[in-house]
Amino acid sequence: MKSPERRAILGILAGVLVLAAAGVAGFFRVLSRRPAEVVPATVPASWVQYRTSAGHEQHVGQGSIVCKDCHDVEGTGFTNPGAAVCGRCHEKESTQSHTGGATKTDCLACHTFAPGAAPTCIDCHRETQGNLASLVQHSTTACGDCHHPHERPAIQPATCEGCHEQRAIQHASHVGSTGCFDCHRAHAPGQAAIQTCSTCHERRAGHQPAGHEGCGTCHKPHEFVASGGRGCVGCHGSKPTLLSAMVQSHANCTSCHAPHAPLEAASSCHRCHGEVTVVHAGKEACVDCHLPHASDRTIKASACTSCHQAIATSDKGAHAGGEPCTSCHQPHTFPSPPRGELCASCHVPETRLVSVNRGHQDCVSCHGASAHRPQAAPACAKCHAKEASTASAGHRECQACHQPHSGERTARGAACTNCHENKANTLHASLQGGCESCHRAHGPSGVPVSPACATCHQRSTLPALHAVSSHGKCATCHTAHGPPRSDRATCTTGCHANRKDHQVTALVCTGCHVFGR
Repeated sequence: MKSPERRAILGILAGVLVLAAAGVAGFFRVLSRRPAEVVPATVPASWVQYRTSAGHEQHVGQGSIVCKDCHDVEGTGFTNPGAAVCGRCHEKESTQSHTGGATKTDCLACHTFAPGAAPTCIDCHRETQGNLASLVQHSTTACGDCHHPHERPAIQPATCEGCHEQRAIQHASHVGSTGCFDCHRAHAPGQAAIQTCSTCHERRAGHQPAGHEGCGTCHKPHEFVASGGRGCVGCHGSKPTLLSAMVQSHANCTSCHAPHAPLEAASSCHRCHGEVTVVHAGKEACVDCHLPHASDRTIKASACTSCHQAIATSDKGAHAGGEPCTSCHQPHTFPSPPRGELCASCHVPETRLVSVNRGHQDCVSCHGASAHRPQAAPACAKCHAKEASTASAGHRECQACHQPHSGERTARGAACTNCHENKANTLHASLQGGCESCHRAHGPSGVPVSPACATCHQRSTLPALHAVSSHGKCATCHTAHGPPRSDRATCTTGCHANRKDHQVTALVCTGCHVFGR
């Protein structure tokens, strides 16, 4: 008999003796420790490889478990018994299911009894498993520090401070905080926490300006408190701000710019200036005229002509060449009141005068429709055509005698002699009715032309030599505004030339030839 066969027979006999002494359990314990080349005939040859697996080493090599506790050695033999037998000893653990992928895993998914290295958590979780993302962060950390798959709860996270002691989490001071887990997910990259802000802090809808899209631009992640954002000046620099030297709230960016809605600054003025109602050519935003960050912070409002260039080149060139726009227009209530009411605010005397002059009460009728370019000297003939066409020479400038707004005669025009001083002491100047007895300045009323002398001086009523027919032409001896002429030259030059040498020493003829009573 060959030596190997002899050694096998001796081995079996030795096993029988041990079985008799220690029972079946002891036999299998000894069997598990036998050299690989010695395998009982009743045990599969694969046992040599399977016995080194983690599962068999734990249960058979170091425990008191025998093969038949798990395998049906009398029936199916040493085939895989499945995970159902685990519950015989591990009742508590077997009730804790471990979900993996699309199906639930059993004990044998993690506790292997097959040859080869035992599986680790990362073997499965380096890839996405169902609704669980792939494991990235903490992939080299012992899973058992946080995960206890056979306990409830299965996840008992370790304190983050054990590894991240340098982090001072002020953000975790609010009520209901779960510490680091407010923002961080255990296996997600640290940067992913930046995207979780909106889960607690509602993000405003709509476009956000560059630099304001993410919370981390202004808030440091572990110092996330209301006053912890970086100052606006850090990104925007020091900007000149409207009246900031005089108005304290203008010196603070957040008075107008809400940190999470900086584009709404234009509507923030009403928070302080609620009493101001803007009606300005359809514009309601204060910043249309009050530039918040103009280079000159002392300018309260933009010039009106910065928009209204067609009206004038400067704010003092729109009306009469010197009045500022604000003399007529109130900045926040534009357009201004009706023209008549508006003109009266500055032209009080003129408004009072036109109130008694029908036809002159509307300023537009004389000064034109443009308040920005009023006619300084309107033509009276536009309305008073008859008067203008019948005015005599020297009387065609209406304002020489008439007050333009009331129409009444001026002090100068009240008496003709104010201009015609040389007519003040004439014979006709003292007549009742004055100059207008014979003259008129213009039509349509009054005497069109100077009347004949006989209108007032009928020959039948005149004394002495006036009755002589040859003396019928009054203008031969009289002028309208001068005294009667009775000097020698007047009589002998024209009518009585044949009397030139008669009484040559007489200076006047009327010394003898009487015309008066």
